Amino acid sequence: MEQEWFLRSLQQRMVPLNRRFLFIDLLRFVAVIFMIEGHVFDALLSTQIKSYPHYYIHDFFHGFVAPAFLFSSGVAYGVSTIKRWEEHIRWGPRVTQRVGRFLVLIGIGYALHLPYFSLRKTIAEATPAEIKSLLQSDAFQCIAVTLLLLQVAVFLTRNRKLFVGAVASVAAAIIFSAPLVWSAHLTGRLPPWLVSYLNAENGSWFPLIPWAAYVLCGVVFGYIFVKASQDRRTVFLMSANVVFSLGIILLALTAMYLPFDVYPAHDFWKTNPSMFFVRLSVVSVIASGFFLAEQFIKSPPEIPLLMGRESLFIYIVHLVIVYGSVLNQGLSQWIGPTLNVGQALGMFVLVLAAITLTTVLWSQLKTKHGTAAMWIRTGGAAVFVFEFIRRPW
Repeated sequence: MEQEWFLRSLQQRMVPLNRRFLFIDLLRFVAVIFMIEGHVFDALLSTQIKSYPHYYIHDFFHGFVAPAFLFSSGVAYGVSTIKRWEEHIRWGPRVTQRVGRFLVLIGIGYALHLPYFSLRKTIAEATPAEIKSLLQSDAFQCIAVTLLLLQVAVFLTRNRKLFVGAVASVAAAIIFSAPLVWSAHLTGRLPPWLVSYLNAENGSWFPLIPWAAYVLCGVVFGYIFVKASQDRRTVFLMSANVVFSLGIILLALTAMYLPFDVYPAHDFWKTNPSMFFVRLSVVSVIASGFFLAEQFIKSPPEIPLLMGRESLFIYIVHLVIVYGSVLNQGLSQWIGPTLNVGQALGMFVLVLAAITLTTVLWSQLKTKHGTAAMWIRTGGAAVFVFEFIRRPW
């Protein structure tokens, strides 16, 4: 009875329907904060401090950042696609815009890894290591390629339930095959660019296997969420999801300590299915918690939501600031791994403040001067490509 009363009271306090998806942006916001902190520490904290055992605890908790980004991207894609299904099963303005955005993200992902700001120099002088770095699959490629393939699946299936069933099946196949794919030696048997999308042999941080499965699970979650919202049962769904996800965590932790292993030697932390389900379930619990908390927030904080919506923009900016690019040196080149914890925390605060200010200004420009923002994006990209092709060395 108490549980039913609690759920009814939550339903009565539901925020307007146009605000019910804010939990996705809140999840992205938290991931953004931890992402920036983790990368600042990775680039600037002294090697000696990073060798201490407690730093591995720091790394473990930051292992949930990428799953949060990927899962939230899948949820957002699933919600928007399912709600406007008829617009996405045929080629039109919405699909054209969507595919164009995915291709741009792929291009940005590769641009961030260019060894030289010259096409001719890259072709003539790039070392094998630099080529591997250029071809590696980073977060942008993983998200964009996965969403692009999902759009192809929408065209092929043309049925919501069939699409979601196929997505769930592919996700399961990726999750349980990941240790095998990562243990296989694919270099020499497949093109280098394809190997980079399949495992970490070429140094990819986010190959499709297993990272794309987080996006796919997000799509399934988004489908279930839309169905529940149509029946006004989202509070019940999210409450039940917390219990379900905690149960999955317990099962996954139990599986880790079984006296046998069905897989050959593999990267446990990145590819083991039990570890995958622990990360996915923790992220799912946090997302559900944000949704339930959202019901009691009449005036959600604008800056966190803005930073959640602009998470991909922040991803680009923070990488350029921290690690640099072909156009600039970053903090990792200017300072390097020389700081103590207090100094690294100070740099994190400064970087976060700079990124927050930049994000707010960029968002205001897009809102108040949309045409100018579009020309800045288009013109900047055109100049970059032109100079990259034109420069002899």
